Amino acid sequence: MLVMKEQIADRTTTAIATGAAMNWIWLPYLEHVLSIALSALGVIWLLVQIYYKVRSGR
Repeated sequence: MLVMKEQIADRTTTAIATGAAMNWIWLPYLEHVLSIALSALGVIWLLVQIYYKVRSGR
């Protein structure tokens, strides 16, 4: 799981750097969209974890 988080962080950093290099005006918007996307992925991951814990009866 740690490797996946590092990959996500690396890809996010690369995407932000690429966006800033292409057009610095887009940077705040790109950063905001990526933040929302990562938050949504975190919520989905949490819901899946809760589902499997409830399903297994823990």
